[in-house]
Amino acid sequence: MSNVRPAPIYDPIADEESRASRSWILFFNGIFEGDTGTSWTPTFVNLTQTGTPTITGYYYRITRRLVYFRVDITPATNTSATAGSTYIDNFPLVFSGNGICFAVTGNLGDGPGMVAAATNRIYVPTWTTVTVPLSVIGICEAG
Repeated sequence: MSNVRPAPIYDPIADEESRASRSWILFFNGIFEGDTGTSWTPTFVNLTQTGTPTITGYYYRITRRLVYFRVDITPATNTSATAGSTYIDNFPLVFSGNGICFAVTGNLGDGPGMVAAATNRIYVPTWTTVTVPLSVIGICEAG
């Protein structure tokens, strides 16, 4: 017999045994709506830039441990990054496992990067003299 009980089908906050519980309506509504995202200002190390780009970041909790993130970079003139040495070092959560990220932009394609749990850094892929907005997107385990 399992100790896991399904959410009740009525709306009280406590079940018959006075334990905290959620109704099915609230349970499925939370899944349907999902996380609305949390913003942060990413700090890049070794990002080559001409002018000052606009950089914004968002992360979304998919589950308690699984996180999707997106960093948008709008160059003032252009930006360049080098795989292995350009990274974001201030992600607000602690990575509990390695993950993957990609840089995507216009018709310039994409490239893989890495989320490193050991250093809590997001290592971006290489891009050279990009003059259009680009996004670094990724997924990882974090807590």
